[in-house]
Amino acid sequence: MITGKLFKAAAVAVAAMVALSGCGMSSASADANTIKVMYYKTDSFVRFDALMKTVKAKIEKENPGTTVELQPVTANDNDYKTKLALAQRSAETAPDVFYEDSSQIRADADAGYLLNLDSYLAKWDDWQNDFSDAAKKVGKGKDGTYAVPLSTDTRVIWYNKRVFQKAGIVVPWQPKSWQDILDTAATIKKKLPDVTPMSMLAGTPSGEGTVMQSFYELLFGTSAGDDALQDQKSEKWVIGSQGMKDSLEFMKTIYDKGYTPSASEVLDANYGAKVGSDYLPKDKMGFAVDGSWMPSTWTIGGSYEWPDYTDVIGAALFPTQKGEKPGYVSMSGGWTMAVGAKTKNAQLAFDFVKEATNKDNSLTYAKDMVLTAVRTDVAEDPSYLEASPYQEITTEAVNYTHFRPSVTEYTKISSEVQKATENVITGQMSVDEAAKAYDDAVINIVGKDNVVTK
Repeated sequence: MITGKLFKAAAVAVAAMVALSGCGMSSASADANTIKVMYYKTDSFVRFDALMKTVKAKIEKENPGTTVELQPVTANDNDYKTKLALAQRSAETAPDVFYEDSSQIRADADAGYLLNLDSYLAKWDDWQNDFSDAAKKVGKGKDGTYAVPLSTDTRVIWYNKRVFQKAGIVVPWQPKSWQDILDTAATIKKKLPDVTPMSMLAGTPSGEGTVMQSFYELLFGTSAGDDALQDQKSEKWVIGSQGMKDSLEFMKTIYDKGYTPSASEVLDANYGAKVGSDYLPKDKMGFAVDGSWMPSTWTIGGSYEWPDYTDVIGAALFPTQKGEKPGYVSMSGGWTMAVGAKTKNAQLAFDFVKEATNKDNSLTYAKDMVLTAVRTDVAEDPSYLEASPYQEITTEAVNYTHFRPSVTEYTKISSEVQKATENVITGQMSVDEAAKAYDDAVINIVGKDNVVTK
């Protein structure tokens, strides 16, 4: 007998496979000279499709007899990931090259879906000389590199220079510690009582925005550094962390003192958009911690067109807790190009990745999408720096950036971090209570043998 749950699961799988076939998915060719390239495409994300067509033409021209079969999937990123995972289960449908979210790399490598690229990268001069050391971490798995980054993103502090000047705060502004941030917020609140001093996301409604655009800037800026969330050597999850408590205390402070909008407003799922569409453009807020993509929403054709935003908005790096080395902190995500472990022509597939991520293509893509460069030669290119007045600082942030652990348990761990922030800003728990609840949840998720107290 098929139960209701099993029937639903089967229906979802069938529907997904039908969707795959509708997106141009086909069985693997017996011809090793044909490679399949899978990526997602939407009405608002067409530049990558254009890049793939450019690379296809180049590879086919330089390799007579070779066919590159493009397989764009019309879907949002979550649906794309589901369809990609389904395709990877069989050699008949697995793509040779595909667009891979950096947060999935470790899990997909462990599942045997990705080809270890170390031997290919060792022979590629561009990888050795032109990709930043921080960016190289994006494609790392447990035992090597499994993907090449196309671009990345960083997090900085966006501040309204008009508000700062009215409050008597000197610009350009660059805080050197958490205390500097608190002092600046206090000054704005005192001098401009009708202005909200700052914004840092919190709670579960903002999902990964809460951790990536907010809490991790604090946590990874404590003395624990790279080991703040997961011990890098043992790969055990950290509990009993003073850095966790200090970060939660900071969040509690800015909400308790009224430096941010009320907890109820911030816990609205639409709050993040309001910062970019209302608070900052209308001089209602002093500063907000957010992603490097924020200016793209204010450009012509952006979601919240704002003609004079470059005159009003400044950007600063987020400081470590007490100014400890390296001085600043950021978080990065981003998408990569990976080669499938089931490919019949690994060299040709890797050649496609090399072409897609060479300097010229990386430069064009980063400028068109207003993204942060992962290649040092792109980051130094005058046309890249001129594409946006903020390119220099958002690219500098790559030097101080951190990446989420790309392991299966991460999603559940992240959810617990979000809950902890929500508990302290709403007053449902004290900092100590929220930290303990987080520790208990982590132990429940990964087991006592997979945690370490720091």
